Amino acid sequence: MYAEDDLQMSASVAFKPRRFDRVKLLDMVTRIVPSAFFLLVVLLKVNEQFVFVMKGHADGNEPPLKFAADLLSRSSTICFLGLMSVLFLIRLEPIKKAKGIIPRVMAIAGTFFVALVTFFPRIDLSMTQMVIASLFGLVGTGISFVVLAHLGRSFSLMAEARRLVTSGPYRYMRHPLYFFEAVASFGVLLQFLSVYTFVIFLAYAFLQLQRMKNEEEVLGKAFPEYQEYKLKTARLIPGLY
Repeated sequence: MYAEDDLQMSASVAFKPRRFDRVKLLDMVTRIVPSAFFLLVVLLKVNEQFVFVMKGHADGNEPPLKFAADLLSRSSTICFLGLMSVLFLIRLEPIKKAKGIIPRVMAIAGTFFVALVTFFPRIDLSMTQMVIASLFGLVGTGISFVVLAHLGRSFSLMAEARRLVTSGPYRYMRHPLYFFEAVASFGVLLQFLSVYTFVIFLAYAFLQLQRMKNEEEVLGKAFPEYQEYKLKTARLIPGLY
C-alpha cells in the first residue's frame, strides 16, 4: 500500500518538473522570437533610414517640409518597433488567455496583414499629399509609442490578460493602441492607394475589430471590475463608438 503510494507520488513529482520546463520553454520562445523579429525589423529600418537621409542630402531637390515629415514618420516607426522588441522580453506572464486557435490566428493576421499594402506599387503623390500621408504616419506611430510605453509590461500580441490598465489614454478608450495604429496604417495606405490595397485595409480593420472583442472577453473573465470600466469608456472613439 505505502510502496504503491510512494511510487505514484514519485511519478507525480517527476512529471511536474517536466511540465514546468515545457511551460517555461514555451514562455521563453514566445518572448524571444517576436522580440528578435522586431529587432531585426528595427535594424533594417535604421539602414533604410540611413539610405533615405544620404539620398536626401545628395539629391537636395526634395522640399524641406516633405523631407522633415517623412524623416520624423520613419523615426517614430523605428522607436515604436524598438519598444515592442523590448516589451516582448519583459512583459508579465498572462493570467488568462483566449481559448482556441481562431483568436491567435486573428492576432497574428491583424498584426502583420496591413504590411501586405507595401508590396503594391507606391503611387505618385504631390508634395501636399505626401506630407499629409507622412503626418498620418507620424501622429499615429508617435502616439502609439506613448500608449505602448504606458501599457508597459501589460503589452500583449495575443488576446491575453496580464494586468488591467485603466489610466492614461485608457481612461477614455479601451483600445487606444489599435486606434492609433490604424491612423498610422492609413498613412501607409495613402502612399499605396488602389482598389486592392483598400480591400486589404478593410480586411485589416475587420481583423482588428475582432481582436478587440476577443481581448474584451478575456479581460472581462480575468478582472470582475472590467465590466464597470467598460461601461465608462468608448471602445475606440469617445462619444461615438
